[in-house]
Amino acid sequence: MTSSRTMLAGGLLLAALVVPTAPAQAAVPDLQLVSRTVGPASTQSQTVIADCPLGRSILGAGAELVGARGQAGVSTYTQFEREWGSADADEDADGTPNAWSLTAFAICTSGPHRQSLGEFSAYDSSPQKAVTVRCPAGTVTTGAGAGVSSGGQLVLDDAAPSADLTSVTVDVFEAQGGRVDSWMVNAAARCGAPLPGLQRVAATSATDSAVSKSVTATCPAGKKVVGTGHEIANGKGQVVLDDVVPSSDLSSVRAEAFEDQDGTTNAWSITAYAVCATA
Repeated sequence: MTSSRTMLAGGLLLAALVVPTAPAQAAVPDLQLVSRTVGPASTQSQTVIADCPLGRSILGAGAELVGARGQAGVSTYTQFEREWGSADADEDADGTPNAWSLTAFAICTSGPHRQSLGEFSAYDSSPQKAVTVRCPAGTVTTGAGAGVSSGGQLVLDDAAPSADLTSVTVDVFEAQGGRVDSWMVNAAARCGAPLPGLQRVAATSATDSAVSKSVTATCPAGKKVVGTGHEIANGKGQVVLDDVVPSSDLSSVRAEAFEDQDGTTNAWSITAYAVCATA
């Protein structure tokens, strides 16, 4: 039976949906968080890859910027068939003299290999693109992944696993000032049989025009993070993604975003998604 619950606590909207799984399944084996950092440096863009150890497969990914504070944004965090997580980030149009660093995260397991599936948007110069990838019937994803064909002046608004974990939707805006060249978006999912106790937990920040917001989605007791995701509401290209970070003990996922350098009067919010399973 699928169960759901929603509550309001401390100004944050918390919601969880449990995906049906067979009873008496073993826990996800040998969960491990791997990370790798580049920088700090003052550079137009940075890319970094976090590899799962030999013999382990990737379940989910994440990214973290330090020192950017709205002058650079994460444009990619995704998981690959080659068992690694990748993160990309790019400075805004006029750059920044600040030195900033980028970390990629990979959530790894010794459990069965899962399939990486992707769906691509059109390749053109439209100011916004959204795309959804769906897992094959009978399978679910352990997290969301997103990427763009070329960085710079693109804002990763959403990389959101659906409530039933059967799909991932990615939404990207051109940043203020736009681009004249063509670009495209990739939505990625890591599909396979449901893991024991698999569920999506969501936490949403307040909705207002604060310069930055951070929110944390926490797994229930006895469960650990196997995947991540985020969603920015009403940012419309003027709120840039800073972090989607699994905690070191894999108990939670933190998502953080900043308004761009001239800000916005929009009331906006950010949601953190933690995909959790019995561990």
